[in-house]
Amino acid sequence: MKLKDIKREMQHLADVRNVSIGADYWFYKLLNYCLGIFEYEGLPDGLPGREIEANLFITGHAVFFEDRGELVTIPTTIYGYDKYYRPTKAIFGNVAILSKKLVFGQNSEIVFNNKIRGNILLQQEVDGGLLTFIKRYARMLADIESTFEIRLIHTRATEYQIANTQQAAEQLRAYNLQLEAGSDQVLIDKMFAENFRNIERRTYPGLENVNDLLIARDKVLSTFFRDIGVKMEYNTKRAQLTEEEVTADDQLLLISIRDMLKEREEGLERVNNHFGTNITVKISEEFQRKEEPINDNAAD
Repeated sequence: MKLKDIKREMQHLADVRNVSIGADYWFYKLLNYCLGIFEYEGLPDGLPGREIEANLFITGHAVFFEDRGELVTIPTTIYGYDKYYRPTKAIFGNVAILSKKLVFGQNSEIVFNNKIRGNILLQQEVDGGLLTFIKRYARMLADIESTFEIRLIHTRATEYQIANTQQAAEQLRAYNLQLEAGSDQVLIDKMFAENFRNIERRTYPGLENVNDLLIARDKVLSTFFRDIGVKMEYNTKRAQLTEEEVTADDQLLLISIRDMLKEREEGLERVNNHFGTNITVKISEEFQRKEEPINDNAAD
């Protein structure tokens, strides 16, 4: 296969080594999963539950108002704080919706994602959504997969390559690209041989190290799911856990779904009273924390 053909084929492959691309990939994967935590009933036409959750998770709040008789929620910026620094107004930029000043309690209502409610101790721009939370896990997963990919490629070569000339360096780059693509090529060039040498690696990552990275990725993912309230299956048998230990596992959740549910319920109550709707929210069945009875007589 010609070098230009290999380059063209490689351009269509996912660049797993690129941490930025990997972080974007994992961010949307994890966000997509989180968007299914809550379910809404009684939503009027034109108001998707997905838009409500996207606003709550990304910005920490969702502002409800009417546009030409239709209840909507779109990305907004909150401002106009009262003496406790609670937001009282919101602005937005959406060419498809009629421009208006949004004042909570007058022509709009706000629902928060959690108890932070857009500020803490008079600090603005506090992340009350899950944006930073998801980004942190996305970055960790991207770092692990980048390292995994680099080490996996390096297991194909056990020596450092050193070139004495630019021409030899270019030939090495072409060779390594072919190696990365899985093509086994042969270099035949007397001048190249004189300007190139290998230095054996004292240590190089073996397959055992690569496997450790896969285990680390799975552990990060399981920690993410645990932190948003999804019970994971562990090797430790439930018969070996006391009731106090199982309860402690619930208390260690980094993200309180119950807290988020309460904020949604209180906010929707204001929305329903203001706009005459009957919108309700609940935790999706997949995220319900159901306890199984502990069988002390279970076999080891």
